[in-house]
Amino acid sequence: MSSILPFTPPIVKRLLGWKKGEQNGQEEKWCEKAVKSLVKKLKKTGQLDELEKAITTQNVNTKCITIPRSLDGRLQVSHRKGLP
Repeated sequence: MSSILPFTPPIVKRLLGWKKGEQNGQEEKWCEKAVKSLVKKLKKTGQLDELEKAITTQNVNTKCITIPRSLDGRLQVSHRKGLP
């Protein structure tokens, strides 16, 4: 996968590898920004390792990951809102 943004951390690349469906260039760029935003939020709470473990193992026995929500419950990245 080629990086759309100048620098993409390895964790973001690994998480984007699990993305489903096809997107055009603009959609892919937004997805990458959304994952970067999610990684930033989860680093603050120390849940980033748990998210990666839950996605890669796909085991029901992993811990729950809580994602802080905005007032309307949607994720806003680059002036665009979407459901997490």
